[in-house]
Amino acid sequence: MHANIFSATYLIANGVGLLILMLAIFRPVVAQAALSLLFTGAGIFNGVMAIVHPELFLAYGAMTPYAPYEQFIYGAFSHNITAIVLAISICQTATGIFIGYKKPYLQVGLLAAIIFLLAITPLGAGSAFPCTLVLVAAAVTVWYKQRAPEAHDLYYTLSHFRG
Repeated sequence: MHANIFSATYLIANGVGLLILMLAIFRPVVAQAALSLLFTGAGIFNGVMAIVHPELFLAYGAMTPYAPYEQFIYGAFSHNITAIVLAISICQTATGIFIGYKKPYLQVGLLAAIIFLLAITPLGAGSAFPCTLVLVAAAVTVWYKQRAPEAHDLYYTLSHFRG
């Protein structure tokens, strides 16, 4: 099974990733909320799927171009799908909740999001690559803007140049 990078799901995921990156640049608080919702929702969805249809997660093995990930998925992961995915889903949900707060929880959540997104990037189309890297850029941008308030209102700063 090979992933179709022209599927609606793949294209929507990458479109949403680009939208969140644009929000991070121009409306970082909205991007923070979107990242929080994305991670919380993904955590809940993955937790439910791990219980109801754990075998569906094996499809990621066929989608990854990275051999060590494929070996892990068809090896140890295949024997412990529910436990591993539930652990991941708890971390995703916690990441989303942390991103929804202010410092220092926001920073912990953004760091966890960046690490998670980089870790799933080798899944290739299974992680909607390059969406994962676009979301890393969004998380880094939100992190920077919450640390540098003068950069927070880039939209308004740029509007001064227009007129």
